Amino acid sequence: MATNKHVGDVGEHWVLYRLVRAGYTAVLAPTNAKAVDILAADREGKPFSIQVKTKSGAKGWRLTADAESMTDPRLFYCLVDLGRDGRLEPPEVYIVPSLLISRHTRMGHAPWLKGVKPDGQPRKDSRIRQILDPVPKSVGAAVRAEFPDGWLERYKENWDILGTEALFT
Repeated sequence: MATNKHVGDVGEHWVLYRLVRAGYTAVLAPTNAKAVDILAADREGKPFSIQVKTKSGAKGWRLTADAESMTDPRLFYCLVDLGRDGRLEPPEVYIVPSLLISRHTRMGHAPWLKGVKPDGQPRKDSRIRQILDPVPKSVGAAVRAEFPDGWLERYKENWDILGTEALFT
């Protein structure tokens, strides 16, 4: 059985492979780099960074509360899905701007925190956040309006988003 570290390593290396294959310059960041897994440049040499989050057999991708404040237009999240049993070939990748991930984590966490556990006790805050599609009905209409069912589909295998000039201005 793969450990969480193995699952994360698979995701990082898959994204690195896909970037290089598409003509980007990309390297794994040093292991102590904060909030960045891959350092890259587009075909014109403009730098950008990638944070990779990988799931295998989970409903959503787990992040920390730090994601709520990471809004650099040159930072992207690659959400890698290895499938239910970790054997999805090829893995699916959703390339999402950090601004959107930040908004999703902020908007989704606040209503969750106001809810109660199944035993009726109030929830306690934690540093864990999740990216979900679909988002649960319990988060409320405002969140579901901004992140309707299927909201991630437009980012699936959308590698071209990394070279979008508007994101760098």
